Amino acid sequence: MAIECFVITLIFAAIVFSFAHANRIRWVLATVPLGILPLANSVANFICTKLLKIEMSDTTALAVILISAMASCIWIGAASCMLNSKKMKIPYMVVGFLFNIILSIILVNHYLAV
Repeated sequence: MAIECFVITLIFAAIVFSFAHANRIRWVLATVPLGILPLANSVANFICTKLLKIEMSDTTALAVILISAMASCIWIGAASCMLNSKKMKIPYMVVGFLFNIILSIILVNHYLAV
């Protein structure tokens, strides 16, 4: 799952870069939190498997998923305050929270099934 999460992170990085290039700083700050969960999972998996030469334990994986999902959701809530209208805030928050919840469920199922 680390490679899949890394690819998701690269996709969000490309989106952030395109918003930054278009000088849409509000949308840069709104897009960055969506990449926190997949990035944290990839980095934690890389550190455990490549640097420490151990398999990432279920407890470590669940802690990384929980902490990064909470941080991402907090940032999404804060970033929604920067959006201009209520028409943009509510869908952004709903989609952002659902993305984090669904990805967290997928990652938890992956680590507990292995």
